[in-house]
Amino acid sequence: MQPNTGAAAVPERNRRNPGFLWNNLPVTLASSSTHDWYLLACVAGTVLLLLLLVARLRLHPALGLAIAAIGLGVAAGMPLKQVPLSFTAGVGTMMGHIAIILGMGAILGQFLASSGGAASLSLVLVESCGIKGLPWALLALGIVVGMPVFFEVGLVLLMPIVVEAARRSARPPIFVGLPVLAGLSIMHGLVPPHPAAMLAATQYHADLGRTILWGMVVGVPAAVLAGPVLGWLLIRRWERQQAKLAVASNEGLSPLALEVNEDPAIALAANLDTMPEAVHGQFPSQAGAARALLAILLPIALIFTGSWADAITMPGGIPNQILHLLGYPDVAMLIAVLAALALLGGHVQGVDRGPGMLRRLTTESFAPIAGVLVILSAAGGLSGILRDSGAAQATVSLATGAHMPPLVLAWLLAAVVRVSMGSSTVAMAVTSGVLAPMAGHMGVRPEMLLLATGCGSLLLSHVNDSGFWLVSSLFKIEVKGTLATWSVMETVLSVMGLGATLLLAAVLG
Repeated sequence: MQPNTGAAAVPERNRRNPGFLWNNLPVTLASSSTHDWYLLACVAGTVLLLLLLVARLRLHPALGLAIAAIGLGVAAGMPLKQVPLSFTAGVGTMMGHIAIILGMGAILGQFLASSGGAASLSLVLVESCGIKGLPWALLALGIVVGMPVFFEVGLVLLMPIVVEAARRSARPPIFVGLPVLAGLSIMHGLVPPHPAAMLAATQYHADLGRTILWGMVVGVPAAVLAGPVLGWLLIRRWERQQAKLAVASNEGLSPLALEVNEDPAIALAANLDTMPEAVHGQFPSQAGAARALLAILLPIALIFTGSWADAITMPGGIPNQILHLLGYPDVAMLIAVLAALALLGGHVQGVDRGPGMLRRLTTESFAPIAGVLVILSAAGGLSGILRDSGAAQATVSLATGAHMPPLVLAWLLAAVVRVSMGSSTVAMAVTSGVLAPMAGHMGVRPEMLLLATGCGSLLLSHVNDSGFWLVSSLFKIEVKGTLATWSVMETVLSVMGLGATLLLAAVLG
């Protein structure tokens, strides 16, 4: 296997090859080589180094990610001049996907919190569902929001509600947010029109209607176990540890490794400078729940409409182009922010209400996400090195060498790529690209193959996944706490989803 020389050196025939993924190194289904094992060892060493730098030596995650990425490139034998190029290309790819979305989401979250809209909506949820019913309401909200939008968009949109619900229920935000995370994640992995699921449906020639229906059948039970049920277990453990701390506070126990400086029930809210009013609840004239819900659902409706534009309008026509434009996530979020300015701007409390109030409030909303963007940039750089070093091809070659049932093979192959490279989208793209030529001869429904692939792409999110750092940053928890909550939740989603897929495949025959 030759070192990668960058995208500019990619032959045109490889660009058109379905097996060509992300760089000029084709996926080889032949027997694995010694170099494949070496690359896999390099990936494992990179993960261990990153854990050491961030969790043990307490380096900032952005620094740890950058060091680990460059170290991987050198160890994998990439040309030294290619290492920084691959790193910066990965940064550009990552930021191109999420920078504007996170920025617009931060503005929307600022106005939802500062106007009291998030507090009103959370109060409605808590009072109508109660503490016991709150996880189920949040799970339903995560599933509904997660169907048409990207995971990152949905999380940013719902974050103010999670923070306020955590404050009102006096529980750690990460535990309260697990149902939301589970609903968003399972929809992102299994249900079209998400890009990875759409790509897999195209590759496997799966029926979209059946895929969505069976994706819900498989995804909802998995999300129930990974969200409300897992959250309930973690909350019970946390409460027992809090009781022990109350009796013997000098023992210094750290509940579930949630290493935050503040009371974990308000850890996120206390650190988000853009949400001071949500913490103190001082809203003389706060926005109502209906206004907040409209601001949240508007971008979702626009994105959903854009996804189905070809089904409701003639492809290529002016209405079709307009719907696609309005449904593009960046544009949809921009429209939602403008709507929030109109709907919620007049209800903002606690700031100077001069002519520049809205502009100052918008500027302040970017401060809390600055660190998030830097961390995600470094995570994107690591992804670029992982791709260009040949790690994806090595993991695919090793995983496909094993002979096993088709659904298990699809799940395992996606899981191996996911764990080694961090991206669920890459995992689904690689797996569907490899298995597509064989899909018609495996003796299983293509929709089941897609669901197994999607479930595998969710397994064990950890330090090489940008979603891991997004959750860690937004919920203000350190690496150990994120591993003990988010990573466990993703693993439960993946394993339970595979079990539900196998059961459904057996029932359908």
